[in-house]
Amino acid sequence: MGERREIGGHPAGLAIVTVAEAVQAAGIYGVQALLILYMANALFTPAMLDSVGGFTAWRALLESLFGPMSLQALATQTMGLYLGLFFLTPLLGGWLGDRVWGPRLTCIIGAALATGGMVMVILPATFLPGLLVSALGAGALRCNLNAQTGHLYARDDGRRDAAFSILAAGLNTGAFLGPLLIGALGERVDWQWGFAVASGCMALAAITLMAGNGLMPPDTPHAARRSARLQHGDGRTIAALVMVMLFTSLFWLAQSQVWNVYALWGRDHLDRLVLGLEVPVSWLQAFDSLAPIMAVPPVLALWRAQAAAGRVPGELGKIGIGMALMGGAFIWLALGSGILLGQGQTPILWVVMFHLILNVGWLYLVPTVNALFSRTAPPAVTGVMLGAVQFGVFIGSTMSGWLGRFYERMAAADFWLLHAAFPLAGAALLWLVRGRLAKVLRL
Repeated sequence: MGERREIGGHPAGLAIVTVAEAVQAAGIYGVQALLILYMANALFTPAMLDSVGGFTAWRALLESLFGPMSLQALATQTMGLYLGLFFLTPLLGGWLGDRVWGPRLTCIIGAALATGGMVMVILPATFLPGLLVSALGAGALRCNLNAQTGHLYARDDGRRDAAFSILAAGLNTGAFLGPLLIGALGERVDWQWGFAVASGCMALAAITLMAGNGLMPPDTPHAARRSARLQHGDGRTIAALVMVMLFTSLFWLAQSQVWNVYALWGRDHLDRLVLGLEVPVSWLQAFDSLAPIMAVPPVLALWRAQAAAGRVPGELGKIGIGMALMGGAFIWLALGSGILLGQGQTPILWVVMFHLILNVGWLYLVPTVNALFSRTAPPAVTGVMLGAVQFGVFIGSTMSGWLGRFYERMAAADFWLLHAAFPLAGAALLWLVRGRLAKVLRL
């Protein structure tokens, strides 16, 4: 079987999934870096509103739910809902992968759908429905890439954590390069050129998956997928994993604001001059992805040293550390937003440190959560439970969109301190119930 071939001590299929993860991340995170800026600076402005298909109905819907909003608040709310939908759709994608098409085919269909959606985003007339289509496609793709990674290994294979860390490195490589290229094109040349390159990235992900199809584990036959059933005790396992997901949603509330209002803060309050050249705001998202790439080798080395000494914090411990680091990062950002540095512009080196702290926390939490869910989720619902990981991001992202309106009303330091409180609370709650969760999940 092709999937038994190995590269660097891992199944060869891991290379295919990692490349696909990297190129789709370049498209997705490139768009995320541009989207709030495009809406706030261009699309959701009086000069452009008449060309946005469905905008009047969309504004009426949002204001009926959340009250009157400025155009900037509409942009941040739309961004939050897009991010939420982007991370909600993996639940549907996981079900399709588990029960209907299998993860390999679902990934390819999802990449094709995301490509079409990003093409629609290029045109103001199809911008809003394009967000929906691209989110649906990306949801089908993302969770099934994780599911395929888990299927490359036996459940007790000690390489699983490292495999998900490698996959995370691929994601962050794409998430670093995408904003650099797509962001520069969008901000400095033309917004539409940025979105066009993003659609090309999604098309390349589909081509990669089709080319490497033979290196992946075969999809379970249709009848076998549908006949899979939950076993006795699986309900308790699912409940425990859902609790972990709810705690991590507080981490994602803070992280989602980095994809949303943080860009507007960078536009308004950050000194972006470096050697006489102004750094594009969208490149802040590249900073956000570079730190974990740099941190993977030392963090993995630290975990190996801790394992050799018998002092590994464990999966729940790593998740708690990740949330605590996220909270610390936002305290650092608040200190640089007026508390320590006064009311002038924040130097760019200050936010480099913010991204380093934040993304070491990301590295502790995200690969660990994916590995935990892929290993402990009942086989009948592996894809759905990996989608449930993304549901935690949906909760956090949707809440971040609503909280974004307060950016115009609060001092910047207070706004970031508010966001520090959420992941710190999640870390404290997880610490209180870690023993019971570990028992249910057999950790």
